[in-house]
Amino acid sequence: MSQPTVDVVVERLAELERRLERERRRWRIVGTVLTVGVGLMATAGAAMNEAAKPVEASEFILRDQEGRARAALTIRPDGTPGLAFYDEKATMRMSLDLGADGDNDDDTPGVNIYGRDGELRAAMAIRPDGTPGLGFFDKGRNPRLSLDMAGDESTGVNIYGPGGVLRAAMAIRPDGTPGLGLFDEAGRVVQSVDIGSDGSPRRGLVQQ
Repeated sequence: MSQPTVDVVVERLAELERRLERERRRWRIVGTVLTVGVGLMATAGAAMNEAAKPVEASEFILRDQEGRARAALTIRPDGTPGLAFYDEKATMRMSLDLGADGDNDDDTPGVNIYGRDGELRAAMAIRPDGTPGLGFFDKGRNPRLSLDMAGDESTGVNIYGPGGVLRAAMAIRPDGTPGLGLFDEAGRVVQSVDIGSDGSPRRGLVQQ
C-alpha cells in the first residue's frame, strides 16, 4: 500500500471532519433558540385547524409531557434543513442534516450520532464529491475507525490509534486487487502487503 493512497485516505477523513464540525456549529446555534418553540407550536396548531391551508413554518419543536424539547425540525440560519433528537437532559443524541458545503453550492447529507455528553461518536455522510464515508470517534472526537469509498469506487477500512493517528488500512483498488498497510505512531508506512492482478502476494518493508 503506497503512501499516496494513505494521503488520499487521510484527506477524505479530513473532509468528513470539516463537514461534521460545520454541522456541529449549526446545531449549537439552533439549540440556543429551542425555548421559543411553544409559541410556534401553538401557531402551527391553530393553522392545522384550517384544513384548506398548509402548515408552514421555519421550525417545529416536539416536547414531552414535562415540556422538554425532544425533537426539532428546523431551517438553520445558513438556510440548510436539519432534524435533531434530544434526550431527557436536552443533549442532542442524533441529527439528520442536509448541509451546504463551504466551497460550493452542493448539499451534503449526513447522519450524526452523539454520546451521553453530546460528543460525536459516529457519523455517515455523502461528501461534496459524491463519495460516502462512515466514521467512528472516541470521546475526544478523534477518529478511530472509518469506512470509505472513493470516486473511483475503490473501498477502504482505516483503523486509528489514540489521538487519531492512522495505524492500519485495508483497501480494494479499482482493479479489484487488495492491499494492507501498517503504520507507526507518526502515521508512516512500515509494512505493506499487496496482492497483484496475477494473484501473487507482495510484501514491502519500509526502513526507519
